[in-house]
Order: sequence, then structure tokens, then C-alpha cells
Amino acid sequence: MHDAKTPITVKSAFESLQVAGYPRAYVTKLLPDWWDNSLLKTSSGVFQFALILKQRLGLEVNFGQDGVLAIEPGAARANFKHRADTRVDELNVAAGLGIALARLAIFAARRPYRELPAESSEIYRLVRERSGRATVDYEGLLDLCWAHGIPVLFLKEMPRNTKRMTGMAVMVNGRPAILLGYNHAQHSKQLFVLAHELAHILCGHVQDNGVLIDEDIADVREGLEGGAQIRRDDQEREADTFALGLIRNDQMTIMRQIPRQGSAAVLASAAIKLSQDTGVDPGHLILSYAKEHDDWIGAIQALNFIEQPVGAIELLRQRFLANTVSDAISEESAEHLLSMQGIGGK
Repeated sequence: MHDAKTPITVKSAFESLQVAGYPRAYVTKLLPDWWDNSLLKTSSGVFQFALILKQRLGLEVNFGQDGVLAIEPGAARANFKHRADTRVDELNVAAGLGIALARLAIFAARRPYRELPAESSEIYRLVRERSGRATVDYEGLLDLCWAHGIPVLFLKEMPRNTKRMTGMAVMVNGRPAILLGYNHAQHSKQLFVLAHELAHILCGHVQDNGVLIDEDIADVREGLEGGAQIRRDDQEREADTFALGLIRNDQMTIMRQIPRQGSAAVLASAAIKLSQDTGVDPGHLILSYAKEHDDWIGAIQALNFIEQPVGAIELLRQRFLANTVSDAISEESAEHLLSMQGIGGK
């Protein structure tokens, strides 16, 4: 970063951030409480501002000799799986935020990273063994990730009008993390997203110090949105197959065992019975039924019959607090990490 010979103005700095997709109100909200924009008049303040942008937004910036803030284009080693009508640069904001948050979460994680086996059947066994439950459910898979030192976060705070992602897999210095951006309380929908992102990691799709973003995952869409579908490539198909094998214990055609049902209550009952017989999560069976029979309205109603004491996002927050040590990072960084997930903060 060059020492600016032309004074840095607050207006020009925030205008550059605005163009890159970071509105002034959003950046201001993420700045530490002690920050004062007048610090941009000093060389040390300029350096500190650049450091904050890197730590909190994942941005690499330079202040040129003309006093203009220049933002390096794109996140390092970013791999986007996006809809046909989405520009790659629209997801750069999420990529930068994801890398920055993952780095902090990895530092704060209580447990060191231990590699998981790369076979879906082994993950199925480990989840059930650890949870003591009959199926691979969202809570069980979430707990297995944390037990192996893989932080799982919820990315709540995004700039207004910014493209959200469904899921994100990140690798920081050889350690993985997962961020979920799908704001839905239903466990069964988050289960597939979590399994899909974990699959990207275990299948070697994420480069070190890189990020893979899924804007949309077809198996959790409710089939009612219309519009262009996500571009499916070999990595996405491999992640889908791994995730489905993990959740279904390799019973890939199990959804065909539920014929079309006349009501949501009957569908829920059939899914619970089949779950007991096969060891497959009943909520996942309902969603699989919906895709097989194109009956999303009935399936969404049927999910209400599946017991779920705590919503999926709240469970994410609970597990984050239970599996991290805030003292491992600065107090400011810890507050930022919580705030970005909707836990306390400004």
C-alpha cells in the first residue's frame, strides 16, 4: 500500500466501497466502536482502515498516490456455483465476508481439525454413533462437524440488495469451515445444505485459502420460484451424490417408496414410518417426496408435523457458542463474529 500523497477523504473512500457493493451504512455498522473517520487524515489511520477492511470484509485494498481507495477484484481462489442470471461479481461480497469470518471462527474453535473419512457411508455411521439417534439428522451432522474442528456459521448480516448464498465451504491454511446463508428454520432443509457443503470439502473441491459458494442448491428449493436454474457441473453433481448418500445411507431411490399421499398429515405419518424402517431422516423423506411428485405445498405442510424443539438457525448459534473460545481472538473480533451471525452485536 502506497503512502497517500493526496489526502484521503472519507467521501472518496466510502464511494469506492459503495461501487464494490458495500454501502456506507453497512461498512459503518461493521467498524469498531473506537473508529473515527477523521483517522483517515493520518497515514497510520489509513493503514488501520485497510486492516479493518481485510479482517472484517475480507477485502484487499490499496490507497494510491492520488488518494483513491482501490479494491482488489474478487476473493482469492473463489469458485462460484451460481444461477445463470447471476453475475460472478455479485457474489464477491459474500466470498470476502465468508473468508474473513471463517478465519476468525477457526482461530476461536475449541477443537483442532481432524479429517473426516471421504466415504458417505462412514460419515453416516459416525453421525449415528455420536448422536445415538436412528438417522443422520441436521443436529447430528452439525455436532460431528464441530467435534472434528469444522466450524459451521450462519452468515446473517449482508449488505442490502446483495445476492445471498445458500451455502459456502471455505479452506483457511488447511482448515475447513462452512457458512450457511439459507435463512430457514426447518432442519431438513438445512440438513441437505450442510451435507452438500461438507461434501465439497471431503471431495477436495475447495482450494486452500479459497472459497466455494453455492448460490442455490436445487434439492432445497421449494419448486415454486421459477427462473433460471443453477449451473450444474461435475463438482455439484458429485457433492449432491455424496450428500444424498450420506443422508440416505446409500438408499438412493428410497423416495419411490412413498406413493402420492392425499393429505399432509398422511404424508408425515408415512415418512415417519419409513424413517423407522430405513434409518433416513423423516424430514428429508418428505422433501424427497416433494421433488419426486412435484408436491411442494403438501410437503411444506407435512414438515410441520415433524417435531423440532429448536429452529435450525437458533441451533447453529447455540452450537457456535458451545464450541468456540472467545478468548482465543480479540474482544473486538469476537463481538464482530457474533454480530455477523445475529448473536448480540450492535
